[in-house]
Amino acid sequence: MINKKRLVKTFTDLVKIDSESRDEAKVALYIKEKLKKLGIKYKIDNSKSLTQSNHGNIIAKLGSNKRLPTILLSSHMDTVTNGIGIKPKVHKSSITSDGTTILGADDKSGLAIILETLEVLKRKKVKHYNIEAAITTCEEIGLLGAKFLDYKLIKAKEGIVLDSTSPERLVYKGPSSDYFTIKIKGVEAHSGINPEKGLSSIVVSSEIISKMKTGRINANTTINIGKINGGSAINIVPGMTEIMCEIRSHNEKTIKIELNKIKKILDLMNKKYKKINKNFSAKIKVNRIYDSINIPKNSLIIKRILSSCKKFNYKINLVETGGGADANFFVKNGVNTVNLGTGMREFHTVKETLILKEFYQSANIVINSLIIEN
Repeated sequence: MINKKRLVKTFTDLVKIDSESRDEAKVALYIKEKLKKLGIKYKIDNSKSLTQSNHGNIIAKLGSNKRLPTILLSSHMDTVTNGIGIKPKVHKSSITSDGTTILGADDKSGLAIILETLEVLKRKKVKHYNIEAAITTCEEIGLLGAKFLDYKLIKAKEGIVLDSTSPERLVYKGPSSDYFTIKIKGVEAHSGINPEKGLSSIVVSSEIISKMKTGRINANTTINIGKINGGSAINIVPGMTEIMCEIRSHNEKTIKIELNKIKKILDLMNKKYKKINKNFSAKIKVNRIYDSINIPKNSLIIKRILSSCKKFNYKINLVETGGGADANFFVKNGVNTVNLGTGMREFHTVKETLILKEFYQSANIVINSLIIEN
């Protein structure tokens, strides 16, 4: 039922509009104009005051049959950096950028599929589930749009986020994620005149890192040290250093165990170095970024997607992921949401590609999962 030519045009129109995180207003205007032409009502929430974007999330609604369930569709408007002045190149089997920027298939391929779905269902006048489209901002900088979305505007209890690679992968399970920062307070001193009076926070940081286990901890858990900031000048023994890290796991107990191991390392450091200087300290601060998802395999949305794939003889597998998406916040707020691929590859790089066969396949799956056959 999809119009492939229209779907590709919508996608290329979208990626030509600059919309790096917190600058989504122009692409939001394009989407709102599309919705107006289709006669589809929408609201803008007040999330921009919390995300610091120049636009709020868009929540559009199609269908109001109280006897039918409501299904959420969602994609995000923002792209990562190096997304200014994108020039899409349409090839026989794929779409790429001109090689100087990202393409923006993450996640404008999802946006294009949602707009195509709404247009098909609106114009064809086929019977379908009620639809809510939550089009979010600031996903690429911490899922902020979904985090601060006004969930009072959402009635759906199940949904699909279109923000993954192949449509042969249906993500139904994903990890929780905590960011944690280790702050080491040493003692500053002149490095040439009296280094003996100093206590290097960078040296202690290296000792802490050497004792931490990082990378893949087990099949479902990873720890990464992402950034280190420390010191004030080359000729000063560094007083402050921060180590910024994350832990992801499908198992909350494992997160607790691994963070406790790190806290014990810090306890040892405090015991060791406070003897040298009482002003020394090593502290950890943990922030929950998002909770895990684990959608029941017998949920309506999974059954509808599997049925749609069977109809078209598409291959599809239920998979676990190590990544996070807006789906994590939808689940936290009572919307059982799976993540379906759109055909994007090598996203966040200048080699980013959208595979057209998979792009069309994803759109077909979504539309036919929403249609109710008599």
